[in-house]
Amino acid sequence: MTRYAKVAAILLLGTLTSCGGGGGDAGSGAGAVPGGGAGGGGTAAASAGTGAFAGMRVEESDHAVTLSGPWTPADSALGWSGGSASQSSAAGASATVAFSGTSIRWLGSRGRGMGIATVSVDGGPATEVDLFARPADEAHSDVIVINDLSDGPHTLTITVTGRANGEAQGNVVVVDGFDIQPSTTISHWQDTDPNASFSAGWTKSAEGYPWSGSGVSNPPELPVTAQETTTAGASVTLPFRGTGISWIGYTGPDAGIATVQIDGGAPVQVDTYSPTSKYQPAVFTATGLADADHTLTITATGQKNAASTAARIVVDAWDVFTPGRRYEENNPAVTFSDNWTLRDTRVWSEGRSLVSNVAGATATFRFTGTSVSWIGCEKSSAGGTANVYIDGVFQTTVHLHQSYPIEGYQMTVFRADGLSPGPHTLTVEVISTGGSYVVVDGFDVR
Repeated sequence: MTRYAKVAAILLLGTLTSCGGGGGDAGSGAGAVPGGGAGGGGTAAASAGTGAFAGMRVEESDHAVTLSGPWTPADSALGWSGGSASQSSAAGASATVAFSGTSIRWLGSRGRGMGIATVSVDGGPATEVDLFARPADEAHSDVIVINDLSDGPHTLTITVTGRANGEAQGNVVVVDGFDIQPSTTISHWQDTDPNASFSAGWTKSAEGYPWSGSGVSNPPELPVTAQETTTAGASVTLPFRGTGISWIGYTGPDAGIATVQIDGGAPVQVDTYSPTSKYQPAVFTATGLADADHTLTITATGQKNAASTAARIVVDAWDVFTPGRRYEENNPAVTFSDNWTLRDTRVWSEGRSLVSNVAGATATFRFTGTSVSWIGCEKSSAGGTANVYIDGVFQTTVHLHQSYPIEGYQMTVFRADGLSPGPHTLTVEVISTGGSYVVVDGFDVR
């Protein structure tokens, strides 16, 4: 739970554990809590001397994490996991986490002011990670997931290089936390997502603040910001498929009270007041849902904490947690033909995607599993058309166009379930000829 999300009513149909699961919400048998832990397994502290274990969210302040060299608190205006993060731009500064498991996710920040770090496991070869991206700096962003480790104890070391991309405005590296052997992927959806349905009473938030995804656009379109309201009864409904979801919003001295429902169940009241403004905090999280279709509904009550100056409710983004493993576009299991271009201009999964607007260009993903999803984008400039094949057999034609202001990022644009166990191939073939791009941001496998 964040420091700033006060619980007026928490629905508990079971036991809500510190790892964010096992509790109850809205009759779904899940854990629902304002400001609760994320879908990597929730927030928990490692026992002294034992390191961290599968299913745990480890904050940068935990004793399983050792910070060496000069580190300072990260921007206090951003809603970090656990309420804080650490940053450094000093070459040689390092962060080391001791853990036991087969994979680990580093949560940090990507943005215009971010630099370059290296990551290594157990003193092995270092992988360079460029944290520069053109949107405003993101909080609690999934920087990288390292998979396929042996099932046992490990140490992950992040080292600040002091260097930065030539376009970057700084060389900062942020450590916000770690998910140990996460069982879910994270898709970060903006308030402009095509699946989000806002009632009357919402307005676009002003530019110039560190909203998720803000700072870039294709003129005359405006940059992504957030949606906000003070109108009692104004609501937004988001359908999603997954086992958990976080509402990424705002807390501050002018923030009000909202209710949140999962699948139309009993409402949970969330007070988003805090003495100081925080951008991009997870003000509500539900975990432990069945892997099925769900709906999240946020409703402004028009009410506020006695200390607040207004009843402002902000919806900035959502994190959707889906079982399985994500393969990024740069994974060796994904191969591309000619005519694909790297993009870092939006909040892509792990900061990058590949795009093409050339008919005949292909992306081929080789995987083993019974379910596969293509993670892509739907918007005006990324509104191309593609054919999808599995094992060489045509599946469907995907049309990705959405009219401004709808912009969908890290979206599941194609999913196939019920595949036979064993190896398969998914191929995306660009077929549009009008200049709009097709985005390959990654693939999820179960």
